[in-house]
Amino acid sequence: YMHETYLPKKAIEVARETALQVSQSRGKDALVTGEDVAQIVSSKTGIPTMSVAEDEKEKLLGLEEKMHGRVIGQDEAVSAVSSALRRARTELRSQARPIATFLFLGPTGVGKTELAKTVAETYFGSEDMMVRLDMSEYQDATSINRMLGTPGSQSGGLLTEAVRKQPFAIVLLDELEKAHPDILNIFLQVFDDGRLTDSVGRTIDFTNTIIICTSNAGTQYIQDAVGRAEDLEVIKTHLVEEELRGIYRPEFLNRFDGIVVFKPLAQEDVVEITKLFMKAVASRLDPKGIGFRAEDAAVQDLAQRGFDPKFGARPLRRLVQEEVDNAIANALLQGEVRRRDTIVLTEGGKIRIEKGEDL
Repeated sequence: YMHETYLPKKAIEVARETALQVSQSRGKDALVTGEDVAQIVSSKTGIPTMSVAEDEKEKLLGLEEKMHGRVIGQDEAVSAVSSALRRARTELRSQARPIATFLFLGPTGVGKTELAKTVAETYFGSEDMMVRLDMSEYQDATSINRMLGTPGSQSGGLLTEAVRKQPFAIVLLDELEKAHPDILNIFLQVFDDGRLTDSVGRTIDFTNTIIICTSNAGTQYIQDAVGRAEDLEVIKTHLVEEELRGIYRPEFLNRFDGIVVFKPLAQEDVVEITKLFMKAVASRLDPKGIGFRAEDAAVQDLAQRGFDPKFGARPLRRLVQEEVDNAIANALLQGEVRRRDTIVLTEGGKIRIEKGEDL
C-alpha cells in the first residue's frame, strides 16, 4: 500500500508506528492486532480501514448492486464495468498495468461521472479516492508540463503529484477527445507499463489505479442509433470502427479493458433519478432532526420539467438546487422549521411544513 519506501524498511516503520500507537492508547502490555496495523496503513495512504482489511473479492461481488443503487438506466454499462473489474481480479491481472482501464462514451448527463464515483466509493472506499483532470485544459503539446511537471523544477505535475500522494484511486479523465495527441501517447505508456516518470525523475506507480476516460465523441450517432433501437454492441462496434477513428488511434483504443456505451436517458429514468435526489435532500436534513418527503406529484413534476434529452440529468440537478434546496434554505433561515418538523415537497416546487410534536 505504500510506495515511497521499500521492504523491509516500510514494514518496520509501520510496525514501529503501530506499536507506539497501541502503547499510547491501550498500554504497553496490549496486543497489537491486524486491525491496528490496518488503521496505521489507512492513515498513511488515505484508504479507509475497512477497505484495507476487506477481501477484494467481496468488493467485486457487491459492485453491481451498489452501482444500480446510484446509476439509473445504464444496466449494460454497470454490467460491463463490473465484469471487467472481476476479470481483472480473477484472471490474475498483470501487476505492471493499472487495475482496469475504461473508455465511457455517451451524451452529457447520463451517468458517466456518477458511475466513476460509484466505483471509487465501492472499490476504494470513498468518492474522494479520485484524481480528476479536465482534458480540455490539455489541448496543446506544452500542457504535458502541467501534467508531468516542468523540466528542471523541483515539483511534479498535476497528474503525477496527485497519483504519487494518492496511489490507490480512480484516475478520471474527462472529455478525453479534447486532449492533444501527445497527451494520449503518455496514457498509452501508462496503460502498457503502469508507470510514469515525472520532471523530478521519480517513477510514479499507476498499477493500483483504475483509469476511466469519458468522451462525448459520437454522441449524435449514439442518440440516433438508440432511437432506432439498435443493439448496444452494434453501436459500440460502429463507434470504434467509424466514429472514433479520426480521434483516437486503433492501438490506443485497443488498450482499454472496456469501451462502455451509455444510452440517452428516458423519461422513466429521470423519474428514478429524481427520487435519488430527494433521498439525498432527506439525508442532508436528517442530522438536523428534520424530516423530508416528496409527494409523488412533486417527483413527477420535477422529472417532467428537468428532463432534457440533450443534457440528460444535469438540468434536473439545477432545478432541484434552485427550487427545492433554495426553498428549504429560506425556511431554515427564517426560523420556520424546527427539529422534529417534516418538510413536504409538493407539486410546483412548493414546500409545506408539518409541525412535529413538542416533547
